[in-house]
Amino acid sequence: MQKLLNTITSMAMTASTVMLTLTLLVMGASQPAAAQERSGSWAEQRAQIKRGWLELLGDFPTEIPELNPSIRKVTFEPGCPSKRLNEPQLQVLKEQMAEEGGSIERYHVSFQTEADDRVAAWLLVPEEALRKKTPAMICIHSTTRGTGKDQVIGLCGKEPLAPPDTSEGGRSYGLYLARNGYVTLSIDLLTDGERVEPGEAVLQSRPFYERHPEWSIVGKNTWDIMRSVDFLETLDYVDSDNIGCIGLSLGGHSSLFAGAFEPRIAATVCIGGVLDWHRGTEHWSRLNGRYIYIKKYRPYIDNPELQVPADFDELMMMVAPRPLLILCSEWEFYNRRGLLDKCLDVAQVYRDWKDTEGLPSVMEARMKRKSYAASLNYYKERYDFSAEKVTREIRGIGAGDCFSWFSYPGGHSFPPVVRALTFAWLDRWLDRDNRWFGKFYP
Repeated sequence: MQKLLNTITSMAMTASTVMLTLTLLVMGASQPAAAQERSGSWAEQRAQIKRGWLELLGDFPTEIPELNPSIRKVTFEPGCPSKRLNEPQLQVLKEQMAEEGGSIERYHVSFQTEADDRVAAWLLVPEEALRKKTPAMICIHSTTRGTGKDQVIGLCGKEPLAPPDTSEGGRSYGLYLARNGYVTLSIDLLTDGERVEPGEAVLQSRPFYERHPEWSIVGKNTWDIMRSVDFLETLDYVDSDNIGCIGLSLGGHSSLFAGAFEPRIAATVCIGGVLDWHRGTEHWSRLNGRYIYIKKYRPYIDNPELQVPADFDELMMMVAPRPLLILCSEWEFYNRRGLLDKCLDVAQVYRDWKDTEGLPSVMEARMKRKSYAASLNYYKERYDFSAEKVTREIRGIGAGDCFSWFSYPGGHSFPPVVRALTFAWLDRWLDRDNRWFGKFYP
């Protein structure tokens, strides 16, 4: 908690986690949003970008409650957390646990995020974590109709009685990553899963805005991810230097915003997140309907001539120099106007990276990883290069290899080939280099 408080105090952090449904994904062309002009050094520009986002999102809470975590192991005994599941979900859970043969322990957890609100989550702990500190991934669900985190660990699909999306769609990444050796924390975002307010419909955000008229549901979701980092840091089997965040669609947006505003997130994966304002629609700030993404964005819908204070290429730049992976189907690369150009602009920031006060040192991060020894050993054995020479030449990369993007055939999904690439990428940046070699990914 203190680390989070220090982060907010020192960096004036706030965040945004934007969710767009499939309806928005298939919208036709709309007028692009113009971002503000930036000037000065990168540190100065980054401060301007952050301020622009804060104008839209509102500020984080200044009062941070104790976590007061509840951690309950999943068994099939009376009173077990699995009793909240419906019969098809319970059967899937039993099949999963039988297949794993005890290699993964499951827990239902909750922790305080605000004085009057708690996050609910599934915590999956592979047996590897019981022997040594292990990297962890915060896994954020896509838009569901009440299943939230249950979908992410493969218990069901978008609806409570729907079968799990465990093949081409690949939305069970909380389960896949745990089976690949990561501790995974799959949380419910506010208005979904166990966090639908009594008497309200799924995705009804209006009670939130009654309590927080100057904030945004996007900022709230990001705050909850930041509190998730707090929670993971309390677990003695988690390697707190290697906590990542991943999500598809709504979860992709959540991950990107969290990566931009939470410096403790060491690697960020955004799958199929809409990275364009789509100013021709109401989706970002509805007057009617349940889910209001960013209340303060409404003037930019009503008057398309207004200059938006921040854009999504700049959001990606804010993650620098920490590793960031952007994944989209090839059609989404086309549909999300200017995405390729945005990625090229972001790549330039990474390529030209110079260490900046208050942000991580790229070379220190490289050299801290156990895997860095593999580079030193290779060039010593093959070419008799000294460690100093190798380090000096690798320094020339800057952070250029820390940013990646990849497109794939198909639709709004996380198919097996992309999962294999993602897990290898995460293993590389979360200090599990070569763990993926020769493995089959489901």
